[in-house]
Amino acid sequence: MRLRGHLSAMAAALDCPRGLWLSKGRLAEFAACEGLLAASLAAERPPFRHSVESAAGTLAHRSVYLDVASERAADVRSVVERAAARLAEGDREFAPYWRGLDQLDRAEHVAAASARLALFREAFPPLTRSWQPVGEQMLIARLGGGLTLSGRPDLILGRQDRLVLDLKTGVARPVHAEDMRFYALLATLVFQRAPYRVATVFLESMEWQAEDVSEEMLAHAAARVMQTAAAAAGLLGGGEEALRLTPGPHCRWCPRSPSCPVSAHLAS
Repeated sequence: MRLRGHLSAMAAALDCPRGLWLSKGRLAEFAACEGLLAASLAAERPPFRHSVESAAGTLAHRSVYLDVASERAADVRSVVERAAARLAEGDREFAPYWRGLDQLDRAEHVAAASARLALFREAFPPLTRSWQPVGEQMLIARLGGGLTLSGRPDLILGRQDRLVLDLKTGVARPVHAEDMRFYALLATLVFQRAPYRVATVFLESMEWQAEDVSEEMLAHAAARVMQTAAAAAGLLGGGEEALRLTPGPHCRWCPRSPSCPVSAHLAS
């Protein structure tokens, strides 16, 4: 495939001292601030711990996944309760968070996720097997030079003509469109056929942020990947002398913020 060959050739030319994995998160870090990407590559960020908001999103996503997989075989609350039990049993990040909640806090999470799942059912018809729905499928594309792209879209519908969806519990942000363009590129590399459309679906508002997949979109996504890969390869090689530092909301969770000369967190 021409697109894979083009990307592989550019990736092979990178001077990367070790294997490099890029996800939509790493691409967003580079777009926000090169210092944030450098901190992430250096494993300076503390281990992830769920907040109320992130745990709510995780439970809502798993509930949708289970609802699709079971073809709506149970009522909304039963699906959410089963999803919570599965996460509490096997998710290393969600399990300790869930264990730390009392019965009322857990009930509040289940109620919120039930409301979101009900909205999902309103927004989508029953996804029977004819849709060939696949939830949370890990997509991995290994390119040259040790560069690997990976991502896990929330839902993929169809096989010949694919629709790739990401479900959100918050409000629309510009990075969501870029995330979906990355998923379009990744799906094209993995399936050797471009999806016809990608979309972010916001469960609270039932708003769709959709974009048809085109050659121009894939070229844009590929350029964004290679720009990030080149910067990451330089950082892994020890080249932090001229970091492009950009203040913004991301400063709140950047581990370098306390000593960063341009941190918006310090200015506030």
